[in-house]
Amino acid sequence: MAHPIPLPFPCPVKLGSIKGDSLEADLHEYVREGNYVKVKKLLKKGKS
Repeated sequence: MAHPIPLPFPCPVKLGSIKGDSLEADLHEYVREGNYVKVKKLLKKGKS
């Protein structure tokens, strides 16, 4: 997967983290870590 390109201007949205023990929180954490293998597994798990 491609890495995001840094923007030449500040992001207007405050970036943070999702707290809790949910699939959404796990997905958010794996994306922030760059662990795309786990992201792919989690997306496949949610699809079925």
